[in-house]
Amino acid sequence: MTAAAHHGPPRRLRLVRVSVPLVTPHRAATGAESRREVVLVGWAGPTEVGWGECPTLASPGYVTEPTGVAWRALVDQLGPAVLRGEPVPTPGPGLLAAPSALADARLDHDLRSAGTSLREHLGGRRGRLARCEVIADLGASPAVLAERAAAAVEAGAALVKVKVAPGLDVEQLAAVVEAVGHGAVAADANGTYRSVEEVRAVDRLGLRYLEQPFPASLDPVELARRHSALDTPVALDESLTSPAAVARALEAGAARVVSVKPARLGGVEAAAEVVRLVEEAGGDAFVGGMLELGIGRAAAAAVATLSGCTLPTDLGPSGRYVVEDVCEPVVADAAGELVVPTGPGVGRTPDESVLERCTVEEVVLEG
Repeated sequence: MTAAAHHGPPRRLRLVRVSVPLVTPHRAATGAESRREVVLVGWAGPTEVGWGECPTLASPGYVTEPTGVAWRALVDQLGPAVLRGEPVPTPGPGLLAAPSALADARLDHDLRSAGTSLREHLGGRRGRLARCEVIADLGASPAVLAERAAAAVEAGAALVKVKVAPGLDVEQLAAVVEAVGHGAVAADANGTYRSVEEVRAVDRLGLRYLEQPFPASLDPVELARRHSALDTPVALDESLTSPAAVARALEAGAARVVSVKPARLGGVEAAAEVVRLVEEAGGDAFVGGMLELGIGRAAAAAVATLSGCTLPTDLGPSGRYVVEDVCEPVVADAAGELVVPTGPGVGRTPDESVLERCTVEEVVLEG
């Protein structure tokens, strides 16, 4: 990772809460959303504005704070603090994504000022990314899921991952496996299984990996005990809220695969540190998706270019998720691989005409 010169506190912070419609509703164990509501953070210096995204969910249930909590924290607490010259706070319980968005906005500002791309700064090299199509339609019929999986693979997805929960798993996954083959299917349970026995039938399906089968509240030693009883490689997601938590899970043997989500880990630099930890431990990693809009999607894609990201990324093209992105869309090439944005910083800047249509609330804080 190259050094990024830090230019001090911002002259002002622009906080923009936006809402855009999703192409199809996102249904997982954590809830359903038909619109994507996130906060964009603009870190303004003398000549450049850097951008970060806070891709929280509207309702509680996921490991990060909900969007309303993140918004109030940025407006009332975190934003004023950094304008006073205080350091960007380290994420902690109750506030994970809001501090991460501030850290990413500051980094984007500094890299834009230096004319350096985020991928170059992190040490990534790939310009195209093999991708995993996440099918978040919990409760859909096996036939519908199989049809969607087959279409995704036909369009270039290297892997499909199906959202599951107890009672909405075996038949659905078996149909998908029949449609696209064992090596191309993973599943994500979002911590909904309560015992090893409850997941036995899923374990027999020969999946590429099973993501977060058990609750994130379990400690790494208990997770390692449960995971060792399964043949399927287990990926951890919600259990990992910082690089230190990842290190503990790796040391305990609780994770063979790690889902790397910058907004949950402290920002893109913290996420890059996690990728290196996993690589040094001999594990596999992939960059997971949080239904980011283009700013967050471009930043996460830069992390996915690191050599330690050995599995297809969950990140897909903007058009797969939102009717209209807030910036130039992130796209896939003719082969279906995700094209990593280029240019200084994250390589994306919000389109003001789009912001005018989708902004719910905006606050500008002056230094």
